[in-house]
Amino acid sequence: MVKVVETGVFVLSGLHFFVGLVSVCVGVVSSIKAEVWLAHSVSPIWSGGFFIITGILGVCSTRRKSPYLIMCFIAISVVSLVTAVVSIQLLRLGLVSHTTDGHTFQKEKKDILILIALGGAGFEGLVCLLCILFGCKLSKVTKEELSKKREGMFHVKVLGQKDIVVVSQTKTEAYNNTTAL
Repeated sequence: MVKVVETGVFVLSGLHFFVGLVSVCVGVVSSIKAEVWLAHSVSPIWSGGFFIITGILGVCSTRRKSPYLIMCFIAISVVSLVTAVVSIQLLRLGLVSHTTDGHTFQKEKKDILILIALGGAGFEGLVCLLCILFGCKLSKVTKEELSKKREGMFHVKVLGQKDIVVVSQTKTEAYNNTTAL
């Protein structure tokens, strides 16, 4: 189970990184091609940056297995999910034209770069949801591994006003006490 979770997070992190690179490339081409920079032409650049950071953090969290790094990975996955949703909304603006009286209508000729970026942002949203799920599982597995590795867990027992005793436990007792919580 441990290897399945680690492999899942690693593969999903690679997808984050790849989709982030594609998103940045599409955003750069879209912004160069655009006559006027609008939100929908540059949103793939900054959203792709978040996706790349999430991918890098995911790979680091599978390699080091630090609880804090895993929590950061889960948090940045949530931020990337929000970024993907905002990017989808901004990219939708590029598919419609606005009139001066407030009406909107769909453009007859749709920009292929906007459609690619829209598909990438939607796919990235799904990958973010999976990363949050796998990140939580990785956190649980890492916690169990760390509690198994701890040797000589102890607690302090106060017998009286001046009597303090340090009581140690064996590995299995310590593991059973931490999993029972």
